[in-house]
Amino acid sequence: MNKTTRWLLILAIAAGAGAAVFFLSHNEAPEQQAAAPKPETPAPTDEALARHPVPEAGAAAGAEPAKPLPPLKDSDAALLESLGQLFEPNRLGELFIQKDMINRLVVTVDNLPRTKLPQRDVPTLPPPGKFLVNSQTAGGAVIAPENYARYAGYVQFFADMDTRKIVSLYFHFYPLFQEAYNNLGYKSAYFNDRLVAAIDDLLAAPEIKDPVELVQPSVFYKYADPRLEALSSGQKIMLRIGGDNAAKVKVKLRELRQALTNPDVNK
Repeated sequence: MNKTTRWLLILAIAAGAGAAVFFLSHNEAPEQQAAAPKPETPAPTDEALARHPVPEAGAAAGAEPAKPLPPLKDSDAALLESLGQLFEPNRLGELFIQKDMINRLVVTVDNLPRTKLPQRDVPTLPPPGKFLVNSQTAGGAVIAPENYARYAGYVQFFADMDTRKIVSLYFHFYPLFQEAYNNLGYKSAYFNDRLVAAIDDLLAAPEIKDPVELVQPSVFYKYADPRLEALSSGQKIMLRIGGDNAAKVKVKLRELRQALTNPDVNK
């Protein structure tokens, strides 16, 4: 079982970039994760053509005063300083890999709607304990109900996040998120549009009742139902954390989507 469940916090760090991500980055996916796929044909970045344009720095109410941003390669310290004003610094150290954070967030957001989520770029540390399964008499296995409790702290952290403040922070740092997205090969694509698409994909995750059946054809578990196994990496994480946790996550995701697509609501 791969270690993949730190995504709850990805969503927390950049509400736009991190938003749908820190929460969904490191999970324990039943399948082995592959390298990041090549970029798809992107959409134009022209402000008039972007589906969900981001306001300029300082334009949204509550945003940090406009000030020069550091180069992308030197942005960790500035981002951590700003995040430290919203979250307890020690808590951030317990949850996040504090190196190359924006790049990690962007790669994770980009891949959540895909079937594979590359683990080398996730921005968060793994949850405690191991992925828990229960064996069945027929020789199969199911996700153990006790496993869902491992994500409760991440879910609560995400649910308690101040949406307005985290989105304002994201808007402030947005040029660096866009630069990182361009560096992936999306020379004319708008990152905020990709973030919103990732959130929409998570919100579309099906709701299924326990038990969630698994198979283990080799080292890694997979969902027994081919329809579940074919879901995006983000949707499979939503299944993995359990129905109660997923419901709380979806409430915050809708809040984030509203703030990201309607900046005036942030005022």
